[in-house]
Amino acid sequence: MTAPTTRGKRARSAVVGRVGGRLGAPLLAVWVAASMVILVPVIVIGFTPTPHRSVWMGALAVTTIAGVRYAWIIGEGHRRLIEMSFWMFTYVFLGLAPLAQLRLEQNPPTTPRLDPSLDVKAIVIVVTGLVFFCVGLFVARVVWPRLPAVVTGERGAGSIDPLRAVALAVVALALNAYYINKIGIGTLLESRSAVTEQAEGSLGQSTTAVIIAAGAMMSLLVAFIAVVKYYDTMTVKERAFLPIIVVLGMTLCVTLNPISNARYLFGTGALAVAALFGLFATRARFRVVAILAVAALVLVFPLADAFRYSSSAQFKTSNPLQSLTSPDYDAFAQINNTVLYVQNHGNTGGDQALGVLFFWVPRSIWADKAPDTGVLLAKSRNYPVDNLSAPLWTELYINGGMPILVLGMLLFGLVAGVQDRRIEISLRTARAPTVLACILPFYAIILLRGSLLQAMSYLLVIIACALFVTGSGRKRT
Repeated sequence: MTAPTTRGKRARSAVVGRVGGRLGAPLLAVWVAASMVILVPVIVIGFTPTPHRSVWMGALAVTTIAGVRYAWIIGEGHRRLIEMSFWMFTYVFLGLAPLAQLRLEQNPPTTPRLDPSLDVKAIVIVVTGLVFFCVGLFVARVVWPRLPAVVTGERGAGSIDPLRAVALAVVALALNAYYINKIGIGTLLESRSAVTEQAEGSLGQSTTAVIIAAGAMMSLLVAFIAVVKYYDTMTVKERAFLPIIVVLGMTLCVTLNPISNARYLFGTGALAVAALFGLFATRARFRVVAILAVAALVLVFPLADAFRYSSSAQFKTSNPLQSLTSPDYDAFAQINNTVLYVQNHGNTGGDQALGVLFFWVPRSIWADKAPDTGVLLAKSRNYPVDNLSAPLWTELYINGGMPILVLGMLLFGLVAGVQDRRIEISLRTARAPTVLACILPFYAIILLRGSLLQAMSYLLVIIACALFVTGSGRKRT
């Protein structure tokens, strides 16, 4: 009787586990939705005075759309990393932050004198972008079965060429040695402003300095991920690769540290390395990270800029609600400024996009190259500070109005939907996705925040280096 009893207990345990798993995920999704859609907005509304205008209801609509979809992703459990970044950014920067700003009737200090009559149009632009991003996701779902099957694994997409990985590692270390020699290793441990000043003084004009910095940091990040991924696939671990991994890792910690680098850049590197070591290997881990990430953007993100101007920490505010009106959350304000710019000057007819595509051309050669979109908007408003964001909605709208916004967000949704499906497939057989998929989902937040001109040099290095070290994944025959 002992054996049947034991088997019966195991069977009941398995049934309970399966039922619990099926019930647990939807229940978690309900709790996340309730928190993001109801609890958090209610707290913001409860601690802010009721304004004269009701435009803040538009921001509430954004938090609702983003919160519901984010909760759906968490409940579903498919590791939609790009979508996670998109909705996380949308919820905090274009929903929660403008909700607080509009109810407090307080603009970020770096974007004063906003025209309140344009807030409704700004909300319409945000919501339109969200709708057509979702349309793009639907199109991705429709076309996915018709796309060529991609081989994953050692010989498929994301497979590492060891010789190219080592070659990239050597080039990355040499480039870092040059970069550190010009900047000074002590400067890398001071502040962001000190590094920027030293880089422009030692490496020439800002465009050149940014390209060299991008090459040094992102080539190193890609090389580290590629070498570790190859090391993991070997049946017998070759000790020759361990010193390379250690050297790459130590150099990466020095160069891409949180003191002298922007929060977005350091966060991209940190999350990419975490993804490499299995942060999203299971659906449970993905859910935990997705929940914590939203909280971190509200509570930790403003504090992570403490070393921007000094080697000693300087915190802007300790009040989470007040931090939502800080310069960190100027995305909605910049969309308002974009509406004003297009209203006064018309859209740029693609000039900003050309500047992004040919970011590598020095202004000494192309004097009329379009400026950074954040800078353009700041100068149009005579702001003393021009290092402002330019969210993707702004970049698309200023280039061609609503038609380009609709087309751009639809294409972004299509790409996100397809790539997230590929990431999920790769994570079913490995602890980490491909090299590109370890980095781009988190770099997407930089692209979403903008401006694109600032982001392009790093993006190009990431893509070029990843393609150099990985396989193509031919269609199965």
